[in-house]
Amino acid sequence: MKRAFTLLILVLALSTTPLSVLAADGISKPGKFDEEEILTSDRLGSKYDTIIVKDYSVKGAEITNIDDEEKKMLEAAEKDIVKALTESTVKHLKEKGIFKKVESNGSAKTKAVILQGKITKFNGGVGAAKWFLGFMAPKSTKTNISIEAELVDAASGKALVKIKDIRSGGEGNTLGSGNMTKAFIVQAQDEGEELAEFIKDIF
Repeated sequence: MKRAFTLLILVLALSTTPLSVLAADGISKPGKFDEEEILTSDRLGSKYDTIIVKDYSVKGAEITNIDDEEKKMLEAAEKDIVKALTESTVKHLKEKGIFKKVESNGSAKTKAVILQGKITKFNGGVGAAKWFLGFMAPKSTKTNISIEAELVDAASGKALVKIKDIRSGGEGNTLGSGNMTKAFIVQAQDEGEELAEFIKDIF
């Protein structure tokens, strides 16, 4: 009888224990991006003390809802957009203080994870949303950038995390097409901040 009572107490205790405690070693998706795929069961902090942020590629990026004049502006601003994304990610990762070393375009291999990716699409926006980027407008109609990114083990090249996201916002073209590239730069900075927050969540 005493043994049965002890077992009952144990069952009740387990049933009321928060799931987050029982699954403390697991990694749940932070839910910050449109698509998140976590391919490792180990938190980053258990293996890595260095992160290398690589410049994103824009090769082959789709360009939509952008006229010929705007394309010239975009081509001139591509390096600034990529730089904004890299610098923002590095800045916010350093502020979080979770890694001993945060490098941009470095080559460390020991206990290092690499963040790399590409900008897959520049969308100039459609209709009224191209000029006034309200919160009610669908992402697809706003001025936005799309990215694909992954966290990779520097030594083995094995992918640990894969991300896809469309980053839009209220920065848009309210002053004309000359502001389209400024919107892309701000969105790249915002994406860098979100990437740092995501990485902190799975560290």
